[in-house]
Amino acid sequence: MAVSKHVLNLIEGLTCSVCQSVFVEPVRLDCEHNFCKSCIQKFWGKQRQAVSCPECRQVSPRRSFTSNKVLVNLCEEARQLKEDGSLCEEQGENLREDTEREQSLCEEHREKLILFCEEDEILICAECVDSPPHADHRFLPVRKVVQKHKDQLTLSLLLMENEKKNQSELKQQQEREISELEELTVSLEKDISAQFAKIHRYLEDKEKHLIEKLRRQKEEDLLPMEENLRKIEEELVSLEEKISNLCVDIEQQDSVTFLKQKLKRCKESDLDKEEGDSEKGEDEEDCLKFLDSDEESDIQSAEEEVIFPKRRYTEFQGLFLYPVWKKMKQIIFPAPESLTLNPNTAHRDLVLSERQTVVGFAGKKSQRPFDNPERFDTTQCVLGSQGFMSGKHYWEVDVGGNLRWSVGVASETANRKGMIRLVAEDGYWGVHRSDNKYVATDSRVALTPSVNPKIIGIFLDYEGGQLIFYNTDDLSVLYSFRDTFTEKLFPFLYPVNDGFGGVELKLCHSET
Repeated sequence: MAVSKHVLNLIEGLTCSVCQSVFVEPVRLDCEHNFCKSCIQKFWGKQRQAVSCPECRQVSPRRSFTSNKVLVNLCEEARQLKEDGSLCEEQGENLREDTEREQSLCEEHREKLILFCEEDEILICAECVDSPPHADHRFLPVRKVVQKHKDQLTLSLLLMENEKKNQSELKQQQEREISELEELTVSLEKDISAQFAKIHRYLEDKEKHLIEKLRRQKEEDLLPMEENLRKIEEELVSLEEKISNLCVDIEQQDSVTFLKQKLKRCKESDLDKEEGDSEKGEDEEDCLKFLDSDEESDIQSAEEEVIFPKRRYTEFQGLFLYPVWKKMKQIIFPAPESLTLNPNTAHRDLVLSERQTVVGFAGKKSQRPFDNPERFDTTQCVLGSQGFMSGKHYWEVDVGGNLRWSVGVASETANRKGMIRLVAEDGYWGVHRSDNKYVATDSRVALTPSVNPKIIGIFLDYEGGQLIFYNTDDLSVLYSFRDTFTEKLFPFLYPVNDGFGGVELKLCHSET
């Protein structure tokens, strides 16, 4: 038996940790670990500069090793022993059996271990039962102890299997959430890009139209100005020529020549004028008179300029973007809707404006029929005339400086008789203000707006099951509801009476 152990230990000690076989051309690294030459070269082949030992991971700055000649003969002997596979296998099997037999015997009495001491928690043989160390101890058969621990392991395994199942389900749920998030963000990105692309096209078209209109106006006003400029330039050329002639005449030293030239030019000028104004027989004195009048006429010629009407360009200055911005509402979806209130639903203490957009408290009870099934008979609410069963909608409610109010949406079949609860379970979704506290009517979640809202924006995505309330003063989200809508939804306004009759709520109408 000792020989077989020696052989196994020898083979194990001569085994390369990389290929798990007996060394072939063994080499030794600086860290004293041995490997097959081809194994270490192949292992280092994946590394760039510094290399490391496969076992201890010691780093070496260079690829260096030395041949281990001592192991060469030992490896050859080990390979010869290993060639007799049946012998090695038989010896290994015998070794395992002997080991198991040794482990199942009591070290003291060399008897088989058949009992388990519960106090000392060790295995003992029959001889150990009466020994002093185990006097008065409780013992169990090994079989029962094994079964007990297997039962515990089975229970642990069952619990782990359940936990694994729960974790698998949780993993699937998390993966679905991640997938939904991906789908939602991709959809939102496309929607955002489409909405902004529409605005970009609109602004580009408006910019192009405005610039073209400006250029047409410029061309219209520039044409007469350029024509007048051409005439002025021609007049300047003529004046320069006349000035040059006058300078020549003034510099003339001979008096007779001077007068003859002037008379000649006077006659030439007469010929250029209308025929018949003077006759050829005029004397020199008449010509001199004409000369004087012509020079004065040239000097006193009128100077005029064409001035373009600047008032035509006022639409291209100042707030030229304002009308563009106002008309931009036409391309925003959903655009703010102009809704009205339904007087048939209004509580008898409430009064509506003539346009049915403002609700407040009447000084006395109105004469509306009390038994109208549409009307709120106890809670002082009113519904909108328009209901929604699909699509996306947005409207605004002016709450002013009122300290107590509720606004939101109500389902068509929501209870309107007696005291009502503003909760989704009863068909109401909204936000409420009581003095300086803001809450979501359904969950009673406290809201903390940075500024007290004067106008509440309400966005409804019916198919998407989303209802969002905005503080339009700073464009922040007050609260967002998520639900599944199955009925027609109507806007509701609840101007809570403050005791002074001054509470008013108003449906805002967008200006077009």
